[in-house]
Amino acid sequence: MKIRGKIFLVVGVMGTVSVLIAGIALGVVFGYGEQLRKYENASERAFLGEHLNRQVTAVVMDARGIYASPSTEKAAKFASSVLESLDAIDGTLASWRPLVPASQAAAFEKVVAGAGEFRKFRAETARLGTEVSPEAANAQGNNEDNRANRKAFQAEIDGVVQTDRDNLDAIKASIAQFKQAMLILVLATAGIGLSIGIAVAYFFATRQLSGPIQNVTRTMSELVSGNLNVVVPYEGRQDEIGEMAAAVSVFRQNAIDTRKLNAQELALREKSSDLQDSIGVVVNAAAAGDFSSRITKDYDNADLNLFAASVNELVAGIDTAVTETQRVIAQLAQGNLTDTMNGEFRGALGELQGNVNSALATLQATMIDVRGSSDSVNASTNELRGASDDLSRRTEQQAASLEETSAALDQITAAVKNSTDRAQEATTMVAGATQSTKQSGEVVRNAVQAMGRIESASNEISKIINVIDEIAFQTNLLALNAGVEAARAGEAGRGFAVVAQEVRELAQRAASAAKDIKGLIHKSGEEVKVGVRHVQETGTSLSDIEERVLRINEHINEIATAAREQSLGLQEVSVAINQMDQVTQHNAAMVEEMSAATHKLGEESANLAGMVSRFRVSGSQGRPVAAVAQSHRPVASPARSMVVKVSRAFAGGGSSAAAADNWEDF
Repeated sequence: MKIRGKIFLVVGVMGTVSVLIAGIALGVVFGYGEQLRKYENASERAFLGEHLNRQVTAVVMDARGIYASPSTEKAAKFASSVLESLDAIDGTLASWRPLVPASQAAAFEKVVAGAGEFRKFRAETARLGTEVSPEAANAQGNNEDNRANRKAFQAEIDGVVQTDRDNLDAIKASIAQFKQAMLILVLATAGIGLSIGIAVAYFFATRQLSGPIQNVTRTMSELVSGNLNVVVPYEGRQDEIGEMAAAVSVFRQNAIDTRKLNAQELALREKSSDLQDSIGVVVNAAAAGDFSSRITKDYDNADLNLFAASVNELVAGIDTAVTETQRVIAQLAQGNLTDTMNGEFRGALGELQGNVNSALATLQATMIDVRGSSDSVNASTNELRGASDDLSRRTEQQAASLEETSAALDQITAAVKNSTDRAQEATTMVAGATQSTKQSGEVVRNAVQAMGRIESASNEISKIINVIDEIAFQTNLLALNAGVEAARAGEAGRGFAVVAQEVRELAQRAASAAKDIKGLIHKSGEEVKVGVRHVQETGTSLSDIEERVLRINEHINEIATAAREQSLGLQEVSVAINQMDQVTQHNAAMVEEMSAATHKLGEESANLAGMVSRFRVSGSQGRPVAAVAQSHRPVASPARSMVVKVSRAFAGGGSSAAAADNWEDF
């Protein structure tokens, strides 16, 4: 059996013991849980029984409150408490019912029946106390029979509770016995299992693992100390100890072979040292620039002789490449770019050959381009020299013209600013007139409204006069009837007839006066209508005037706004002209510097052409530098075009425009 199997066997024994202990523990847990569930059930039932007793007592106490209440209103709160406690009793019984075991079902049903009778009786007590009188409730409930029934009901509850308490005591005793039995079982199982596991582990560790490993270790120590004649034990064993012994045996054989090879390696090392010395001589000579040194010894070893030949071939290849590179560089120093590096080279030397030939070809093409570019630069330099001289002269003229234009624009700007101020003052005056017109229109509208109110008052007065006229007519009629009655009365009614006559005359005069007033008011109303019409026409005219004044104000505001914008535009143009004047002055200085730089560039271009002509490339020889000068027509100046437009806009094509037309372009 292998060590792994032996270890698994020990672990299996210990695992079996652990599983057995775990099974016992699980049995203990489940058994204890079942006992605890029974205990919790019994304790809950006992608690609910005690709670039911307290609720019954609370109902009794509230019932006594009903008995002692002076009125039904005072008894109402005790009756409410009685009903709430009865509902609570029903809830307690509902919570208790699922917990009752079958053995106590009959006793519990008696308690339920007693609770029903108790609820019915006490509900009637609460009804009598609130609907009839507390005295009726007292007569119904406060008697010995009722108290005897209540005590019997509570005795039934106490009997059930006592049974639950007895169950609790029995369950406690059972849990204590179960705990003691399980503790003994677990300790005995753990002790026996651990003893068996320790015995098995000790046997395998001592007899099967520790002893053989110590023997193999001693053998390995002998081999390490140089004793190759030691016998390796356990070589035929079929486990890891046997594999270790076989490996130690292999190490022993390898050590014997290594001892033989060391003797051969010592002789080879001496020849390799001599070869290294020869290679050092060749390498040092090559480092000093001498590639003629070679290795000529024979080392009686194919590998060493091949290595020496490779070194000689390497030095010979480098010697050939360096010689060919020296020849090409010498031709390049003489200005000959047409020669190339010849020969067949490989590896890094082949890359060197390709790079040298590529560099010569690139340099040759570059020199051809430089020669053409130098000729073109020389010709362009001559053209640039003439153009810069011409540009310098015209720039000076442009600067003088811009200075004059700037002064003229300053004058125009001042004139436009003055016009803007006048337009602003006119705008202010028109605004005042507009305000006055608005106020006049408001006054006219108020007058029209006043005339309308006068007309309305005249109509009201006319109505009042009509009432007065009717009163006079009725008074006259009454005076006439009074005169008729006085005439019938004879002598006795003569005085009354005189009074009636006077009243009749007074009524006629009042009617005549009312008629005159009515005529005057009618005439006044006609005149008021004419006045209202005239005032309305005046209001219409003033509204028309107000509208026209507002339109005039809008036009003047637009003129003032345009004048301000024109003034701002001229100020910006003036600033731009001043900036152009400054830029032109700077440009004139820069043109002078550019002209000097152009002359210097011409000289340098001629020197460059002379140096390039020294190189000889395929198909061409050095050529003399050709000086080419061409004339160019100047480009039209955008600044001049802008100044001409401004001058024509503000001077009407006068002297400024004529002066701008005489400027030369730059």
